[in-house]
Amino acid sequence: MDDKGFIFTIDAVMALIIIFIALTAVASINESSLSSSLQIRLLHNAQDTLETMSTYKTCPEEFTVLQNIANILSANKNDQTGIKEAGQIAGVYLNQTLNGTKYNLTEAQLNATIAANADMREANDIAVGVKSCDGYVFRLCVWD
Repeated sequence: MDDKGFIFTIDAVMALIIIFIALTAVASINESSLSSSLQIRLLHNAQDTLETMSTYKTCPEEFTVLQNIANILSANKNDQTGIKEAGQIAGVYLNQTLNGTKYNLTEAQLNATIAANADMREANDIAVGVKSCDGYVFRLCVWD
C-alpha cells in the first residue's frame, strides 16, 4: 500500500511541474511578442518615412523632400549652413509625419545630424531606416 501512494504522489508532482513549465513558456512568449511587435512597428515606421520622403513632392514640378535635402547639402558643400537649412526642411516634414515619435535623421558619410527632436542616448529600443539619395546616405532612427 505504501508504494502505491508514493508512486501516485510522484506522478502528481511530475504533472504539476510540467504544467508550471508550460505556463511559464506561454507567459514569456506573450511578453517577447509584445516587445518584438513594437520593434517591428518602429522599424516599418522608420523605413516607410524615408521612402515617403524620397517620393513626396509638395508640387509636381518640385524635388522630393529627400532630393531637396540632398541638393541643399550639395549646394552648400556639406557645411554647417547647408546642414542647418536641410535640417529645417527635414524637421518640418518629420514633425508632421511622425506625430510625436522621437527621431534622429543623420547623413552617414558626413556623420552629421540633419534633424532630431530628442537625444538618442536616452532611448532603449531604436529602429533604423536607411535610404540613399543623390550620393548621400540618410539614416532615420526612431524610438518611443
